[in-house]
Amino acid sequence: MKSFKKVFVAGTFDKFHAGHQFFLKQASDLGEEITIIIARDATVERIKGRRPIHTQEERLFKLTQEYPQAHVRLGREDGNFIETVKEESPDVLFLGYDQHIDESQFQEAFPQMKILKGEAYKPEIFKSSKF
Repeated sequence: MKSFKKVFVAGTFDKFHAGHQFFLKQASDLGEEITIIIARDATVERIKGRRPIHTQEERLFKLTQEYPQAHVRLGREDGNFIETVKEESPDVLFLGYDQHIDESQFQEAFPQMKILKGEAYKPEIFKSSKF
């Protein structure tokens, strides 16, 4: 039996690889429902200082095809991550091993929500910035 009802993940998912698959498998194993938020191109550029290789539409299409059981959508146009989480109202915010947020800010906004981190899968090989 799954531990949670709704699990929420977010990321760029550019150059989709085995590390992403491992991360999404971990998230799927936690809950009955999974929501995958794809970062918009402008958000990727703001956070990473560069545009993604694949457009937000290409990344959205890829994840929708790979995970038809999931709710896959783009993040908000304004890039407001807290509002995106609020829209989905998950039981768990599942972060990648290399994702960083101000956890206190999220715990204050969502006191009942758990924040968990995934394990890395061969990060020396499967990290998008290495491709």
